[in-house]
Amino acid sequence: MPIHRTLELQSISDKAFAEIDEVVMRCAYASQNHFGRLFDERIYENDLASRLRAHGLEVHTQVPVKVSHGSFEKTYFLDLVVNQMLYELKVVASLLREHDAQALNYAMLQNIRLVKLLNFGESEVRGKLLRNAMGEPERHQPTMRKTGWRPLGPRCTELIEHLKELIRDRGTHLDYRLYNEALIHHFGGEANCLLRTEMMSGDLILGTHPVPHHDVEHGFIVTGFTRPQPSYREHLEVLLQHAPSLKGMQWINLNHFRLEVTTIQSDFDKRMGAEE
Repeated sequence: MPIHRTLELQSISDKAFAEIDEVVMRCAYASQNHFGRLFDERIYENDLASRLRAHGLEVHTQVPVKVSHGSFEKTYFLDLVVNQMLYELKVVASLLREHDAQALNYAMLQNIRLVKLLNFGESEVRGKLLRNAMGEPERHQPTMRKTGWRPLGPRCTELIEHLKELIRDRGTHLDYRLYNEALIHHFGGEANCLLRTEMMSGDLILGTHPVPHHDVEHGFIVTGFTRPQPSYREHLEVLLQHAPSLKGMQWINLNHFRLEVTTIQSDFDKRMGAEE
């Protein structure tokens, strides 16, 4: 997945960051003091950019970064770049781990070591500096762990091989949803891959649930857990119990350096496999 950057950012020193950040935080506080904490994120972004430009800083907003692999493309937008320093803006009650992950994803896309979150949704602006310790070479050497993996159909191997190709091309540690979207694209896009699957309780049809399919009878799920999640497997088994059209699932977990693949089958297909 080649990365097409509108701006080629350079990693800056801690000293350079401190000089930039002193002005950024002063302007961020002024912006929140003026607008409060209930406005849309873009209001703070544009106001902050205007204040920073008035201080003579080079400022870019909504900077596109495009990731591609074959015919798959996805564009991210960087909120704020100030003299080579990347800032990600939020307006939330409190910063969560997912916000850290998003900001670090942007730092990895730009191959820079520093990114800072700014949250305008708390009683006063909160800043959180994050450090990207991952260089490009390390992210291209994942290990694969097959925890009970087996191909359930001819396209199961294709699923794993295409994922490995994505990782060889772009490396690990990016947002797991990027790999998921690329796999869905590879298997026909949302219209042909992300299928509404009937969920049943006995003979009662409860409704439908979207499940990515790499073939007619088998689905896949991509997650980004960094700690063991035995209960998640149990929930996938429950899903299979209520989806009679699904014979099995391939659970792909992207755990930083490790690619973990687990095969989960319906109870009926487990019994058939045991008899064989």
